[in-house]
Amino acid sequence: MANRDTMHNSNSSIQQANVSNHQHDEAPKRDALIGTANVACESLPTKKLLTGILLALLGAALFSIKPILIKIAYQYGGDTTSIMSLRAFSSLPFYLVVFVFLCRDKERRKKVRSHGLNAAALGVLGYYGASYLDIEALSYISAQLERLLLFLFPSFVVLISWLWLKQKPSANVLKSVMIGYAGITLIVVHDVTSLGSDVWRGSALAVSSALAFACYLVLSKPVISQLGSTAFTSIGMGSAGLAILVHLQWSDTDVTQWSIELVSLGLALGVVCTVIPSYLMAGAMARLTATEFSLTANVGPVITAIAAVTVLGESFTIFHALGMLLVIISVYWMTKPKSE
Repeated sequence: MANRDTMHNSNSSIQQANVSNHQHDEAPKRDALIGTANVACESLPTKKLLTGILLALLGAALFSIKPILIKIAYQYGGDTTSIMSLRAFSSLPFYLVVFVFLCRDKERRKKVRSHGLNAAALGVLGYYGASYLDIEALSYISAQLERLLLFLFPSFVVLISWLWLKQKPSANVLKSVMIGYAGITLIVVHDVTSLGSDVWRGSALAVSSALAFACYLVLSKPVISQLGSTAFTSIGMGSAGLAILVHLQWSDTDVTQWSIELVSLGLALGVVCTVIPSYLMAGAMARLTATEFSLTANVGPVITAIAAVTVLGESFTIFHALGMLLVIISVYWMTKPKSE
């Protein structure tokens, strides 16, 4: 009996020792797995951030070459109506396909019936009115000045919200607005001296475009909250496309005179500089904070300046450099979160 107890105790000791040794052997493996998991978890935000930055930079770059292509289109015999029409023809089908896909949902169709007319009206303002003024402006001013003038639209949003919605901006925001306007003034005065009085007309058109787009942004917020951003954009682009078709029909533009080069540029404007960057920017906004997105989007005027100098042969002086810097600083201060 004693021997059996002794043997049982001995076997138990051996089993415990084996378990202990097994646990001891497994400990490094377990620690390694935990460490790997921690590294993987830590790398996820980094991968998400890098992907977001890449999408935002690529989207900003494609948006920023739009004025370059428009200026080239003018050289191939294009005018405001033909360029705007070609851009709409090439981009409109993509947005209509998305809209039809979204309308398969019954609840979505109800929302469209309730708020679709408002979205259509805003689309005509933001995608037809503002676009027409912008393209027309580029027949008078440089691509660099046009991009910076449009880049100031957040300041118009601030002023509209103050005057109309009674949302008084902070002193820092008002200072940012003044800094941005000072930067624009430097470039406008320089370009008027060098290029003539047409710069005033082109600048007025570009400012009007930025103002129209700012009104569109302020008015669109409640409609977007009802429809969703994708449906709202699809309806807006569709209604703007119809307005452009009506404009083309009433104009004296001869479609048969459009050259292959002009049509190709129009297709590039619609797909490469409109559809693709709109989705890239949406993907970036889903991955980045407001500050991160603002910082990457701020490279737009720099990309336009580089392309304008290298492709179009535009001049880039100390006035352009200083003005661009002031505008970028202004927009960053206006758009960064208050918590910072």
